Amino acid sequence: MKNLVKITCCMLAMLAFSFVAVSHAQDVSGMTGVVTDSSGAAIPAVAVVLTNTSTGAKYSQETNSIGSYRFAQIPPGQTYSARFTAKGFATVTVSNIPLLVNQVRTQNATLSVGAQVSTVEVTASNAEVTIDTSDALVGNDLDPAALNNLPVQQRNNPLALFIMQPGVTDSGSVTGARSDQNDVTLDGLDVNDFATGGATQQNKGAGVFQGFGTGGGITIVGNAPVDSVEEFQGGVSGNEAATGPAAGGQFAMVTKSGTNHFHGDLNEYHRDTSLTANDWFSNDASPIVPRQHLIHNQFGGSIGGPILRNRAFFFFDFNDSKIVAGSVVNRTVPSAALRAGSITYDNTSGGTTTLTAAQVAKYDPAGIGVDQNWLTFIDKRFPTPNQTAGGDKLNSLGFTFNAPDNNDETDYVSRIDYRLNASMNLWGRFSITRDQAVNQPNEFPGDPVTSPQTDRSYAFVIGHTWVIGQNKTNRVFLGEVVQKVANPISYNPTGSTAYTFGDGADQSLTSNPYIWPGATARRVPNEQLGDDFSMTSGRHTWQFGGLIKDILAHDTTVGDYNVTEIGLGGQTFSLCGPAAGACGAGNPSLRPSDLDLSHKFTWDEPFAFLLGRIGSVSSDYNYNAQGQALKQLTGDQRFYRNYQTQFYAQDTWKALPGLSITYGVTYQWFSVPYEIHGLESTEPYSFNEYFGARVQQSNGAQSGTGSLPLIPYVLGGKGNGSGAPPLYAPQYRNFAPHLGFAWNPGFDKKLVINGGAGVVYDRTVIEAIQHLQDGYSYLFQQTKGNTYGTAGDPYDSIKNDKRLDANNQLSNITLTPPATPTPPYQPFSGSVYCAAYNYSPCGLQDGLAFNETIDPSLQTPYNLVFNFGVQRQVPWDMILKVNFVSRLGRKLLAQEDANQVLDFADPKSGEKLSTAFASITQQSRQGIDPGKMTVQPWFENVLSTHFPGSYTTNTANIAAGISGYTYNGDFGDFVQSISSYVPANVGSAAQFSENSFHDNAAFSNYDGLLVTLQKNLSHGLNFDFNYTWSHSIDNLSFFANSQGDTGIGGIGLVCDAIHPRECRASSDFDIRNNFTTDATYQLPFGKGRMFANSGPLWVDEAIGGWDVSGIGEWHGGYPWSSASNAYVASYSNDAPAIFIGTDRAAIQTHLTKNPTWLGSGVSDFADANKASAQFEGPVGFQIGPRNSFRGPGFFNADFGLAKNFPVYKEAVNLKFRADAFNALNHPNFENPAENVFNGYDNLDYQSGSGFGQISFPVVPSGNENNGARVLQLSLRLEF
Repeated sequence: MKNLVKITCCMLAMLAFSFVAVSHAQDVSGMTGVVTDSSGAAIPAVAVVLTNTSTGAKYSQETNSIGSYRFAQIPPGQTYSARFTAKGFATVTVSNIPLLVNQVRTQNATLSVGAQVSTVEVTASNAEVTIDTSDALVGNDLDPAALNNLPVQQRNNPLALFIMQPGVTDSGSVTGARSDQNDVTLDGLDVNDFATGGATQQNKGAGVFQGFGTGGGITIVGNAPVDSVEEFQGGVSGNEAATGPAAGGQFAMVTKSGTNHFHGDLNEYHRDTSLTANDWFSNDASPIVPRQHLIHNQFGGSIGGPILRNRAFFFFDFNDSKIVAGSVVNRTVPSAALRAGSITYDNTSGGTTTLTAAQVAKYDPAGIGVDQNWLTFIDKRFPTPNQTAGGDKLNSLGFTFNAPDNNDETDYVSRIDYRLNASMNLWGRFSITRDQAVNQPNEFPGDPVTSPQTDRSYAFVIGHTWVIGQNKTNRVFLGEVVQKVANPISYNPTGSTAYTFGDGADQSLTSNPYIWPGATARRVPNEQLGDDFSMTSGRHTWQFGGLIKDILAHDTTVGDYNVTEIGLGGQTFSLCGPAAGACGAGNPSLRPSDLDLSHKFTWDEPFAFLLGRIGSVSSDYNYNAQGQALKQLTGDQRFYRNYQTQFYAQDTWKALPGLSITYGVTYQWFSVPYEIHGLESTEPYSFNEYFGARVQQSNGAQSGTGSLPLIPYVLGGKGNGSGAPPLYAPQYRNFAPHLGFAWNPGFDKKLVINGGAGVVYDRTVIEAIQHLQDGYSYLFQQTKGNTYGTAGDPYDSIKNDKRLDANNQLSNITLTPPATPTPPYQPFSGSVYCAAYNYSPCGLQDGLAFNETIDPSLQTPYNLVFNFGVQRQVPWDMILKVNFVSRLGRKLLAQEDANQVLDFADPKSGEKLSTAFASITQQSRQGIDPGKMTVQPWFENVLSTHFPGSYTTNTANIAAGISGYTYNGDFGDFVQSISSYVPANVGSAAQFSENSFHDNAAFSNYDGLLVTLQKNLSHGLNFDFNYTWSHSIDNLSFFANSQGDTGIGGIGLVCDAIHPRECRASSDFDIRNNFTTDATYQLPFGKGRMFANSGPLWVDEAIGGWDVSGIGEWHGGYPWSSASNAYVASYSNDAPAIFIGTDRAAIQTHLTKNPTWLGSGVSDFADANKASAQFEGPVGFQIGPRNSFRGPGFFNADFGLAKNFPVYKEAVNLKFRADAFNALNHPNFENPAENVFNGYDNLDYQSGSGFGQISFPVVPSGNENNGARVLQLSLRLEF
């Protein structure tokens, strides 16, 4: 807190000058209105006294010349009353007024001429929701208490309220903003996950957990249990200058306070296996996977009341959740034949052929054959497959099982409120979370919990409110949110070596044998100081404020271990044959003569796998500040300091009795994060500078090591002195204006027309920065690649490359850390590092030289937001809201690969690289023998040496030797594979394999129609209905605060830096139609209801107090892209396939379960084979469109039945509930895209029947049963 002391002194000096505070007023409420007489004429000088009947606090105002009044900075509450008094008029008192957080309630009053001593009593209890006449905010105010009357799956936080907003998707995006750009406050305190923005995504084998809090969008640090929250307000557009940072949804919550009466509850919510249904995929497996084990008890209680009546109050909440559960996990495992050393492959007759281990050995040029020690390990480690989904369906198949997924969480919340005097209030809150859960499911049954997750976060805040006279209010708070989470690896039999069976380019043959030993932890204390000052003057309500945060992110990452590719990989991605001479003059084929080359992976991968060949070993090492290499698995630690400052000024002008205009400006300054101990490095080139140099070099057909500058890394950040360069330049001119209006026309006081426009800025990129410095600092971290094989010569590679030793380890390979790097350090260059390659730099030749960096010219992304709408009171106590919302996202964060393939002309013939490559791609697909292909001058002239092979031309040898790349159209891998045979910097720059810059290359457009119908409680019924029609378009959807991906898949990469609009398509999170609803109905029987109101007690006990409730959600499918296993512009960006067919109906979404596919899952297409036949891979630089498919839609209905039993008068009640989550047990399926990183890549259009295959269900937040139906029984004692 030392830094906040300095900040406090600065703020006090600032206050002395300007009497302006710094604030974030998101934990307060307000009330406004117009007072008229019976003729509609405004009445000035009316005394308005607002009283909180629970605590006795009073506030006073007086109407101005147009009869308007406004209370600002009022603590939210449900039990206010307002008293309107004017000379010559009868006094009017309105009771039971709910004031909701972050909302200004409209409460008009009509006074009748008469004696002042006479009073007219009015109640507002049936008007929880009213039209908003004060601003243009789009969103719903919801009562958290309603969650006790609805079937809500999670009680450790009120996340169900977040999804009950228009414009919100269950993926976390709000009106087109990225999922990490939402802002949540609790009692004014910023409780967002600063490291990730809440947009993390967990793939737990069963699928991606969707919904706020797990799938992305919202994380409340320290939690806010349902029973601790008094008020909730959501804003999805139309926000004012006073709102918090980030461009997404703005959500404000307030903790419950004590009152003059004791109140509280005790509760227990129970689920177990006997109350669950089996999920779709478990029923579909062969044999059927039994229902996963589940015992879930959520229990706790709360109490609040007076310490000193009308002066001091307390509140305490205890919430505990214990889950003993399993999670369905899908893995890919060897088939029974492969475990015996046999290989089954697709043959040229359209069938399959199986060769035994002895027959397989005949193809091994080393004469060794199947590694029996390795085979014994495989047989013991991998379980037997139980479904055909996954794998290549011949040598590897799917395996589904239930892995332990236990969770033990406890939350504590306490709050104290103290009235110092009639004008000052002091309050404080303290929250603690203790959580022990599972981060990644176990790799296979029988393993101990391998990847646990712990959360030890906490938060506290102290606030002071001062009502200064009748027209001024000041609120100040000081607090800290401390996030403390860890994801260790507790079971690691292989030590510092991890094994994988994928070559980094194509699909993996099987899942990994063990979870890799990487671990993470972070402690992020976020100290905050804020204040808000408001003043009413005539028709104006002025507000000034801001928020200051001091954040020190302590991040620990264990990534220093060895990743070993077994099978294909290194410089060998496919085998050779069966054509004569394909493996070199005099060498026999490595493939059977009847192998179907279009499915060559069914032989190539399992063959190299059974031999135990080592394709590559990539080793990571960390160095301390003294340059000493640390022991592997030690991990590294970074301490990043970051300051966030936000100020605003705003005025709400009551221009007319029915017209309010709000205008203001927000100023935002986020400092550039820096590592306080100097463990930080930077490089000098922006993306435009370096990529521009590459474009100029390629256009001029220049090559050689001197044709491009080498990128050096030097010490950076304030931790290395004032002269050290920052990661990027600080920005001091981030001003964001806001304008809004609300018109309540005199001809229809039940109607409001509103609109607004403004600029909002995104958050910082601290998580991405920490990830880069942990993995790509070079001065403090080094990767040493040991790549085996000879490009274009699979025969000698298989014959001579190292294989696993007798213990299936790497004793035959010497692994030593590289020499201590010294700045300026040029990665992947120099005679020592590049000794095994043709020239320096050699990162491209290495093939594993992935790099990420922050663009030094990085700017803060911003959004232009617009909204226009109407609100109308309609009959039966309902409010209808219709809004049009638009968003233009500009300079959004993205990654661009500065090393992407660029065309290069042959100086001699003029032929371009893309033309030559496209030619052999097309000829390969036509089945032309390599020796008969048209010779391409580029390959004959530019290659500096003869490409290995038995043919006389480079064209033929390339087509035969790396046929996988040429056939697929894999331009990026092709350029890498020939890099040793061409001069440096031809096609791609020589220093890196991939060189991704985090920059501002993304953009987006969003338009949405948001419709809400809310019914206040009357006749026992209340409901909320939200419908959103929207379309979001962008060129990249991955969220900003991202670690990205520098391997297969290319997550976060713009598909083509030359043509960034080529990637423009519907956003990954785009949903055209989205419907959510919640409702509660009190059955009309028993005491206080329509029927049997005065019956005997036994009748009321039997038929009285029954309620039914429900929550429903339906939306269309999310977009997804095909994958072609061809990396075109970037070495790591899998390009979409090209549509070449004529049957567009074949690629429309039509969920299909083929009854002959027992255990095969479900397809997104009616006929997967017909759908896949409509596509081919890229040709040259030509790729298919992004997000050209739509996944399955989503439907879920939760129902509840409740009974209230009066225990003692009306003060003590016992409530029983029975809730059914996914009551109809409707299966919901994820997009096929979720299969990309789990075994065989079923998105590949070449996989025929596997194209569009879906292997995971959608699992809503809080559902511990893989999305299938769960029943819950509960008892709740309230007093």
